Amino acid sequence: MTRNNPGKSKDALFMRILSAVVMIPAGLVVVSAGGIILVLACVACGIGMWLEYQTVSSRTSRRELQFVGGVLITLNCLASLLGISVGFMVAGLSSVLLGFYLCLNRTPKCGWLVAGFVVINAALLSLLLLRNGVSGGLQLTLAIMVCVWSTDIFAYFAGRGFGGPKLAPQGSPNKTWSGAAGAVICTVLIGALLAGLFGASLLLWAPYAALISMVAQLGDLIQSYWKRRFDVKDSSSLIPGHGGLLDRLDSFSAVLITTSATSWLVVDFPQALLG
Repeated sequence: MTRNNPGKSKDALFMRILSAVVMIPAGLVVVSAGGIILVLACVACGIGMWLEYQTVSSRTSRRELQFVGGVLITLNCLASLLGISVGFMVAGLSSVLLGFYLCLNRTPKCGWLVAGFVVINAALLSLLLLRNGVSGGLQLTLAIMVCVWSTDIFAYFAGRGFGGPKLAPQGSPNKTWSGAAGAVICTVLIGALLAGLFGASLLLWAPYAALISMVAQLGDLIQSYWKRRFDVKDSSSLIPGHGGLLDRLDSFSAVLITTSATSWLVVDFPQALLG
């Protein structure tokens, strides 16, 4: 029978905390700065995410695919400086071009690669839209970051503390229903606190915070199933204690995409939410 190593678990938790102490302030500074600084950060993160995704999905690092995808992601993010709508249009065209390139070269896992490319660009441009393209974007983006981090933290500790039935044993055997429920409840409390700070409606922020938590956990589960599909534990070993960029940004990406879609469909969404 395999026994857990308490010392190893403590070391892993320490590395997670240490990495978070570095990443959280860096993320807050970059998002607060906005503008070209945020665009360049999106370029760097986007290229890193694409390198991880291509390597895992193709089961090998293909330099030409990494280069082509990296160049297209850079162009998409820079195009957003001309207008966020321009950025999305360029990203759509880039996805089509990448698809043609992969098909012409008879690249294995073509569908997986195009799908991942689309999702990565959608997440990056959604962040740029929410931060730089809507009124109150800074407050909204920071609130999303806080809620996603809260979900991640409370799901981890509630799951370890209460245990119980598995949430998705086939895709992510470490996640439990108690962890998922604890994350939603605690994130709602964070949402109530944010409503007070913004002077906004608690009746809007409580369900919105709950929705953020659920979407964030869904994004995490989707990535877990993707990693199971290609038989890897982490997307990379870039971040000590956390894995790769995709492992850290999966939840955030899911929330960004759904929130930006809402802002397109509901004109007064950010203003009504922020109060």
